[in-house]
Amino acid sequence: MASTRLLFATDVHGSDPVWQKFVKGGQFYKADVLILGGDITGKNVVSVTENSDGTFSANFQGQKHDFKNKSDVMNFDKIVRRTGSYLYVASKSELDELAQNKEKADQIFTDLILQRLKEWIDYADKFATTPIYVNAGNDDDAGVDPIIAASSKVTQPEEKVVLVDSKHEMISAGFANITPWHCPRDYTEEEIAKRLDRKISLLKDPHSSIFNFHCPPVNSGLDTCPKLDASVYPPRPIMSGGGVVLFGAGSTSVREAIEREQPMLGLHGHIHESKNISRIGRTVCINPGSEYGEGVLRGVLVNIDDQKGYRSYQFVSG
Repeated sequence: MASTRLLFATDVHGSDPVWQKFVKGGQFYKADVLILGGDITGKNVVSVTENSDGTFSANFQGQKHDFKNKSDVMNFDKIVRRTGSYLYVASKSELDELAQNKEKADQIFTDLILQRLKEWIDYADKFATTPIYVNAGNDDDAGVDPIIAASSKVTQPEEKVVLVDSKHEMISAGFANITPWHCPRDYTEEEIAKRLDRKISLLKDPHSSIFNFHCPPVNSGLDTCPKLDASVYPPRPIMSGGGVVLFGAGSTSVREAIEREQPMLGLHGHIHESKNISRIGRTVCINPGSEYGEGVLRGVLVNIDDQKGYRSYQFVSG
């Protein structure tokens, strides 16, 4: 009886150490296949002002930081990269200009995102010892796809059916239902249903397959998070009775697809704080959660075999 161990993680959001731990997870956890379920890029830029006297200054996580020289800035960059953010050094006049020129600022942000992803793919091509599948998530710009596609070790599985072993197929979907931030890969439930149906139609045996869907099924215990007031920016949690209102933010279309097809396994992310495992009928659905901002890799090891399919799981963190 052949068995396969999967290491699944998601929502690494630009954190260097989290990506490095994931890539080396094949060796560390003796996994046969590595799967990253989306949201690979970071969320913000940390600006560093180059002062006229050769010193530098920045505000980061509510604190002011001063640096004597470029070497100090480089050390600071390691901390910033750990949290998934991007460093940009410029004079005060340039930073003032960018504050007034959103288009130019957005382009710089995109360039920083894609440059780091290229570094990550180079790292994987150098150090990976097992097959890696990396899907984009709803937060990720379309520019990430060709960078992943150029890798010799990493496969972008969004538009294809892949075999994770000799028997089990996997389809992947990086999009999500509409969020308050209206991310690049946010779609209506109607559009999600159409896209999922097309993917499922490519499977030879949906019953024994893996649904690697970034967005979790609604009201599954994998999608519980604060409900946000989207009428303000940034959106803020809705309060009631002195506490935050929680709700299931997952997709109705994802849930309907799982209920109908009953795949062997559902791998999900998107909702960082909702680490959990649940069953929808016979389907085991898992969200390992995310703690990328602390440089922590949260993942799940899943053991499957040719005869019984899903056997066991174990959450891991490090």
